[in-house]
Amino acid sequence: MTVYARNAYTDPSVTNHRGVELVRLPQINTKHLEAISHTALALADVLRRRSYDLVHIHATGPALLSFLPRLSRLPTVATIQGLDYRREKWGPAATGVLKAAARAAVTFPTETIVVSRELQRHCREEYGRETTYIPNGVHLDQEGVVAVPVESLMPQRFVLFLGRLVPEKHVHTLISAFREVETDYQLVIAGPSSHSSGYVDELRSLAAADPRVQMVGPKYDGEKAWLLKNAAMFVQPSSIEGLPIALLEALAGGRYPIVSDIPENLEPVTLPTGERLGGSVPVGSKSRLADAIAAAIELPDREAVGQRLRDHVEVTYNWSQIASQTECVYRLALGA
Repeated sequence: MTVYARNAYTDPSVTNHRGVELVRLPQINTKHLEAISHTALALADVLRRRSYDLVHIHATGPALLSFLPRLSRLPTVATIQGLDYRREKWGPAATGVLKAAARAAVTFPTETIVVSRELQRHCREEYGRETTYIPNGVHLDQEGVVAVPVESLMPQRFVLFLGRLVPEKHVHTLISAFREVETDYQLVIAGPSSHSSGYVDELRSLAAADPRVQMVGPKYDGEKAWLLKNAAMFVQPSSIEGLPIALLEALAGGRYPIVSDIPENLEPVTLPTGERLGGSVPVGSKSRLADAIAAAIELPDREAVGQRLRDHVEVTYNWSQIASQTECVYRLALGA
């Protein structure tokens, strides 16, 4: 197995991980060309090598080029992680290209995987195509990661958002809502910019008006593990998702969730019985979000709710099960 990785995000000293070869290739570091430029180089190398049985492309943007391996009779699988054309950061031209890429992702590949039931429904209704549902996975405990406390934060005394700082995550709504909550809890905003420096500046301005709001930047490894283990609750107020990995990680840590009521956020907090746990609010509603946070702070069984969701995640989003399901799709694509 070979994984093609972008230079900007990977350690050049790592060329192999548990038997998986890592090939680092460059990319054009702009919002519009980063993913597609790297994918083009990766597929060119794949076709040059002529040594692979199958190629697996992740996300709709890169899947725009999935016709290339198919033209070479190379079985191809694409995974749709979300409907990227709906993201607020794109202009009309980029949105049009990404709409075409979404259609390509279910048209060109031999098999297509989607990470949520909502995406499966959308592909069936919008494109008339059947896809295979295999969710993202999560580890309950990160092997070898030692939790490292984040300075100035007290365990169980802060509300956490963790993710990319882009408009569709509605962090601005969260900060505005938190200002209406009477509490000595802190609000922690952890995450990197994603070609969205103007939006991050807007968030910093909002945060400056409330000393309880802490923007701590991106956190990884030990500090990230500590945040997910010690937050009083995790808030995901986004307007667009595929299947949010940050939410899965928070649930794996037993955190009480408050999410916007889009299907992709509600899916992970709904048990097989249909019972929905945690809080949910309409997208963009500051007052409803403020009420939900205030209610959760006073909730006596918050930890019990978190534990039930942790048990649910352990069964439903188990990596071993997901790996087996993915292998079945590979065999199907290979005609085996």
